[in-house]
Amino acid sequence: MKEKDLKRAYNNVMAQTISASHQHLFAGNMFGDIFALRINELDKGSEEPPRKLKIFPQGPGIDINCLAFHRDFLIVGAVGLIYGVPWNEETETLAMKRSWEVKIPMQVDAVEVPDVNSMWLNADNDTLFAGCGDGVIYQVSLEDGRIQREFRGHTDYIHSVVGNADGQIFSGAEDGTVRVWSTTSQEQTALLEPFKNPQLLRQDWGKWIGAVAVNEDWLLCGGGPRPAIYHLRSLECTRVFDFPGRVHLCEFVDDCVLIGGEYNHVQSYTLNGELQANIPVEHTSCYSVVWQTAPINLMSIAGFSNKLHILKDFRFLDSKIELYGNVQGEDGKAEDEDEELIDEPMIGEAS
Repeated sequence: MKEKDLKRAYNNVMAQTISASHQHLFAGNMFGDIFALRINELDKGSEEPPRKLKIFPQGPGIDINCLAFHRDFLIVGAVGLIYGVPWNEETETLAMKRSWEVKIPMQVDAVEVPDVNSMWLNADNDTLFAGCGDGVIYQVSLEDGRIQREFRGHTDYIHSVVGNADGQIFSGAEDGTVRVWSTTSQEQTALLEPFKNPQLLRQDWGKWIGAVAVNEDWLLCGGGPRPAIYHLRSLECTRVFDFPGRVHLCEFVDDCVLIGGEYNHVQSYTLNGELQANIPVEHTSCYSVVWQTAPINLMSIAGFSNKLHILKDFRFLDSKIELYGNVQGEDGKAEDEDEELIDEPMIGEAS
């Protein structure tokens, strides 16, 4: 199979983010490519299609697991590594050279470099929290690249990390727990085990937690267990959502809940559990959603497919944006530049 055909067929977009200016959308995949799209291109009339995307390859051995944007840097979480790349808003280009990088330390008994699976950015104090495959959350200073603290307690790899303005950090992991941490305390402050709730347990799908979200009053999580809302202060389960698949993403969007994963629809619910939107998707599994309300209403859903699914009112699908096959300059490449791929690992060996 030719490389371009393989990438179209097996494109897996794990991460998205929006620039600080709210003008550009970035999507990163397991092939190590970052796509950039000007958001106002999606606001054109139906007679004028959006212009093609820009692509910025990150090199061999880079699996892009998560993205964040801070000031004028795109922050990339990969295998054993977090790094920052300058973004030029005027020329719409991502620098070829990294400005900084932070290597995740290997544990004494580890056999492989841990993935950076999830990142939460506290932009107010230039701090990044990275949930990794070794079950540790690393607090990283973006001022000097120093790892300031390690949050330890999970016994398996972390899938999701989020935080709030009160200095709380929330993490969900393969060990089936959601743990609550404080930046002012040495130990975890609370522990949830959703799989022990008979209403939530789905025996065939295991106990792992794939996604966590918080707002001012509520905590939302799901994975193998059914997605559910907990009151943030009492941590009592108050609502269970009847999402049919395994959960890999969940978000509070305004006063609603968005849930997606291994199902052919992403669903939007009211906080009372009423299904209000059933959004069809082509992804085998959905892994990422980003959204904004200004200057342009936009939501982008991504996962295991070659398309971004775009919504403007957050309930109805407006368009689908192709990734590979829709890149500036692709049309000018000669067919004879394509090479047949041989069966060799796509991931570089960790040093």
